[in-house]
Amino acid sequence: MARRLLAVVVVLVAAISLPSAAKMRGPATPQDRDRVLDYARSLEDHPLAKDSLEKRMWLTEWIVQAPDLTVNVCCKELESLDQVNNTYSNQLRMQAMYSQAAFQLEHPDVKNNAAIQAAGLAGTLRAYRAIQRFDPTAKYPLLDSLISLERKGKLQKYVEHQSKCMMED
Repeated sequence: MARRLLAVVVVLVAAISLPSAAKMRGPATPQDRDRVLDYARSLEDHPLAKDSLEKRMWLTEWIVQAPDLTVNVCCKELESLDQVNNTYSNQLRMQAMYSQAAFQLEHPDVKNNAAIQAAGLAGTLRAYRAIQRFDPTAKYPLLDSLISLERKGKLQKYVEHQSKCMMED
């Protein structure tokens, strides 16, 4: 019980302090941007590498604190990955966020929300294919369907039909 209470307190303190830390931090430095791109691409290509947890932790913290970048992953279907196989689902869901951030840094003039969301999903699909090379038993029907759409050039159209995504465009 004490451990659970301690965990709740730690989460609450972190949640309260992150917004104020984000406001204090200035725009991303070129070194930070290079690191985001490097880590995001590395996680797409090698999502199960030994240093992947460290990279995910740094990217998550950076994205939360970045005042000049907004990441909003709105493919709610990714939440269903746990129900199919929870072995890799968290890595795949988070990859959408990392790949979306990398896309926005590489293409700062692109303001089309569907294009940004599709880029995030495309990064998730690259990570999924890399996981399947390592573990051929890793199967997620949703991601298989999205790969099919991507091959047909229809991933962005899929995102455009997700009403929550387009409400912010």
